[in-house]
Amino acid sequence: MDAKKQVTKLLKTLRKEFAEWVERPVSKELFWDEPQADWQDFIEHSKKRGRVASHSDDLLTWHFNQYVNAVLNEGRYPLEELALCARYALWATRFEAATADAGKGGSLLLPQAVFNLSLNVLAGRQREAATLGDLLIKGLNTSLLDLRHTDQHEAGTLYRHFWFLLHLYASVQGKAIDTSLYSYPDDMSPYQAVLADWRTPDLDKVAQFVSAMADFHVQEARNTAHDEIAEFDDPDYMLFPHEILTFLRLREWEGLSNPESFDHPLMQQPLAKLPSPVPLAQPNTPLLDQVIEKFKQEFPASFPIGS
Repeated sequence: MDAKKQVTKLLKTLRKEFAEWVERPVSKELFWDEPQADWQDFIEHSKKRGRVASHSDDLLTWHFNQYVNAVLNEGRYPLEELALCARYALWATRFEAATADAGKGGSLLLPQAVFNLSLNVLAGRQREAATLGDLLIKGLNTSLLDLRHTDQHEAGTLYRHFWFLLHLYASVQGKAIDTSLYSYPDDMSPYQAVLADWRTPDLDKVAQFVSAMADFHVQEARNTAHDEIAEFDDPDYMLFPHEILTFLRLREWEGLSNPESFDHPLMQQPLAKLPSPVPLAQPNTPLLDQVIEKFKQEFPASFPIGS
């Protein structure tokens, strides 16, 4: 695989795709206008309860696409957009988790689950990241993720980077995950080597880890046929190496140094940049705040006072 050629090709394709997406009226209609209207119905009339979480995810998509378009096509880093992504990612997960705990459904796709975690880590929001990490570990046993061994337990074998990020979070918290209980990949390369020594002070080794993970990311950043799955087949993830950036940020949180730059082509394009300075400012989200208060009233068991 020629990583440089593949990254160059992806940059050309995604610049066009994201520029077109943010200009389409239907994007605003579906990912901005409709969530606002449905949330207002929920606040005022308790309607559209089932779409509270999905609309938080819609608004995450809206703000993330604005961010990516600005980075790729305008040379800007609107960190306020990324901060909004982190906030909507947090609550998309918390809404789904509360619904799952209540036995009323509630589920997340594995790539989305750890993407939500990554966004909060990258935004420097340690308390929120801890909340998400705990919810995801708990969700292994609920409908949120439901990766316990069953006769249909293949889902957990499909995404190595999901387990990589969950293991990293657990390690930071001094926890361990008994993976024998769950559907789990037979092959965890290249992440297995990283997990074995992710706190190394050896910056050359860190660079080698990043290069190996970047090779894997580029290899898996491709469009797939209907019955195929690749780790990073969603355009949002193709050039945004959030799993690698999260690894680097968690090293920072552990007081460890990272290399100042990386040689791999994936890490030399504009989306491979750690947000700075962090934590990002808490964004103003008045409508979401009203939704949260209403939702807490309807699912009090999942939201102890002060949570």
